[in-house]
Amino acid sequence: MKPPPERTTPKKSPRSSRQQRVSSRYMRDRWEDFLSQDRRGMLMIEGVPVDHIINKYGTPIYVYVESEIRERAQRFKKTFGPEIGFQFAVKCNSNLEILRILREEGFELDCSSVGELILGLLADYKPKQLSLTNLYKNEQDLHFAVKIGVQSITADSLEDLEQIAQTAKKLKKHIDVAIRVNPMIEIGQYSTRGNKYGIPIGYIDRAIDLALKSPFVDLHGFHFFGGYVHETRVYKAVARVMVKLIKRCLDRGIRIKTLSLGGGFPAAVGDETAFPIEAMRDFTPWFHRLLERNGIVHPLRLIFEPGKSIVLNAGIGLTKVVSRKRLGLKKRMVVVDSSAYNFVPDALVQEGLHYDVLPASKMNAPRIHSLTIGGNTCDCWEIISRDLHMPKLRAGDLLAIMDVGAYAQVMASNFNTIKRAAIVLIHPDGTTKLIRRRDRYSEMFAPELDVLKLAGPNELERYNNLYRVNVDKYWRGKHGKKKNGKNGNGIR
Repeated sequence: MKPPPERTTPKKSPRSSRQQRVSSRYMRDRWEDFLSQDRRGMLMIEGVPVDHIINKYGTPIYVYVESEIRERAQRFKKTFGPEIGFQFAVKCNSNLEILRILREEGFELDCSSVGELILGLLADYKPKQLSLTNLYKNEQDLHFAVKIGVQSITADSLEDLEQIAQTAKKLKKHIDVAIRVNPMIEIGQYSTRGNKYGIPIGYIDRAIDLALKSPFVDLHGFHFFGGYVHETRVYKAVARVMVKLIKRCLDRGIRIKTLSLGGGFPAAVGDETAFPIEAMRDFTPWFHRLLERNGIVHPLRLIFEPGKSIVLNAGIGLTKVVSRKRLGLKKRMVVVDSSAYNFVPDALVQEGLHYDVLPASKMNAPRIHSLTIGGNTCDCWEIISRDLHMPKLRAGDLLAIMDVGAYAQVMASNFNTIKRAAIVLIHPDGTTKLIRRRDRYSEMFAPELDVLKLAGPNELERYNNLYRVNVDKYWRGKHGKKKNGKNGNGIR
């Protein structure tokens, strides 16, 4: 199957007279293509004021910038060349519309579960464009993957490989398998010696023998999962180890067809530095020379699996200040209508993470003091960000939490039985599309209602309808027209 033609990001209209550059006190280079502000000091995304987005969709809400996602995907393809395969890591952002965009950009999918395989199929990927790469697969998982005909299944351990072999034998179906290898390398500050992924290099011969002895396992390729890789030399070091392994297999009459070097291209959050993708421009010709030096002349497909580096900086979380509090002479806090649990969970699980938070409705205002942003859940540990230098904020002010396009939504929970936020995609021309609505209580409660039978669907529907009432319209309609500045109950 031929890859789809490479798309180009639609050209944006020139910045209008009502748009201004964001003040340098708040702007970072990575946002310049899609952020601006208007004369009021209101943040604009693709030329649209954020209060217009919020008036239409409410808060909290994620806004994904389509042009940024496409540009990052095209950047990888341009850097490495058309012969390199790319598989988007679905775990970073599994929204169906985002997956569709990446399919249009010529990406396949790296799936970490059967659920992600199903999402790929729903996003119109062919089964041969999907790879199953999680650490553990039960028999049902394997049966599903084999029946739909995925590209390959990664064996992460000897036990995992044995499970694949046993299931393949039961099904009497051949399975294309890639063995994940831990090369056990140390380069500068980087090391895979504590990595939970893959079979340590010293045990790989045992894994290869096990695959060869299994009549329904076809050793298809090797795979590397490196975590966060900050230096280009790491990929070259891993490639040398893998190519030697491929040569050993060739000497035994085994032709390896694919080599995946994984993802691990860190994107920037706060003051962090992004991986220099363009520094990998020489990697493809270097890799071909490495194959030639090792006498490997048969076709070998090289694959990378970027995820976070494509979608992280394309995501913006919009939230509203609901209260402000003075906690002593120098301590200030604002509480917002979102939370770390339900909106930006990385703030809880990643030590040292500092999101950039912009005063979206006060972009003209200088930073005058330090404050903490607290979320709206009843948990004393739940803080979104600490020690931020911000303008004076009050209830109703809007905030933009930057760089939340990866992991934030997929890791968000319903802690406190709060609905997770909706997602809006904004196109280069400023039009918007709702690509995920907010949760419904019926969905949140279903796993318990289905088995406990303590409440019926009609009872839940009654509560849901009561909650959905527009209070302002209800007040006017229920109690009649206002009389002498008062409503029918004599209450202003």
